[in-house]
Amino acid sequence: MAVTMRELARLAGVTRPAVSAVFNNSTSIRVSPKTRQKILDLAASKNYVPNLAARQLKGYSSGLIGLISVPSYMGLVALLQAELITILQLQGMEVLTVHMRTAADLQKVLRDFRSRNVNGIIALSATSRIVQPDNDPIPLVYCSHTSHCGYDVGCDRRLGGYLAARHLLKHGRINPVFLGLDFGPSNRKKYEGMRGALKEAGLNPGKNHLLIAENGNFKEILAQLKKRRADALVCCNDFAAADMLKALLQNGVKVPDDIAMTGFDGYSFCNFTPVTLATVVQPIKEEAQCAADLLMRRIKEKLISEPFSNINLPPVFKPGGSCGCPEVARNVISGDAFIHL
Repeated sequence: MAVTMRELARLAGVTRPAVSAVFNNSTSIRVSPKTRQKILDLAASKNYVPNLAARQLKGYSSGLIGLISVPSYMGLVALLQAELITILQLQGMEVLTVHMRTAADLQKVLRDFRSRNVNGIIALSATSRIVQPDNDPIPLVYCSHTSHCGYDVGCDRRLGGYLAARHLLKHGRINPVFLGLDFGPSNRKKYEGMRGALKEAGLNPGKNHLLIAENGNFKEILAQLKKRRADALVCCNDFAAADMLKALLQNGVKVPDDIAMTGFDGYSFCNFTPVTLATVVQPIKEEAQCAADLLMRRIKEKLISEPFSNINLPPVFKPGGSCGCPEVARNVISGDAFIHL
């Protein structure tokens, strides 16, 4: 059974106004960071739910955040969405999640958010910039992996491509190929990072180092890799890498002896492929925390219209058997979808 604000204050050893100040982001009462975190932790453990209706009647903020996402089967976006909801709820906020399938739904969603007195919005993977009315804008943060319009918080994909290629070069590979299923903004940055590593190593990257296979045909890809004498493969994501690993092995190509390879993203299934996949792990938890903190600042400071922050958080390269590193024995079955380093 959920506790009341009065009971939460008693458990935390503070006054009721202090608890109220934490959940209303008020500065009228000074609450130390340690005490604030104690209150939030207790609230989470005791299932405390702020009374949004009462807060609005008293003139406080609604404590409601709108989250515009895409259908939850979209891999990393779903993981990022889950992290954001957890972080915002621990800060005493409620989250209203809307899955956008078409741009035509956007204005209806914004009207719904305003009717519910939403304090702020986080948009995941927006395909275009969200236009709000000048007389009633809502603080907004773009947190995206594949945004075509720009973003506030994201992963440094250029660095990820650089890290993957640099690691393969350290294993003596001199002719790596970047495999993309498209050449959109995200893959372009990964390839640029790979080019940077090649140039740094004194190699001259050219068209043979880029392979865009929009139809994903294994036979054509394998023929191109043979023609280009590729000795390494930087795949645009872990799904493509896992598929290519299977195709290579089925066609008698030894991994990593004949071709070393890496994925990109950091899904935990990389640990369970026939040869453990090396991959670039995206900083999902850090992205979610950064986006939530940025939104809270914009709400507090009433920053309605700001240029994109372009905060690029660094990914981490995780070695595996596929890149030429020793296989690491695993003794525990993972139930998580993502690699946590």
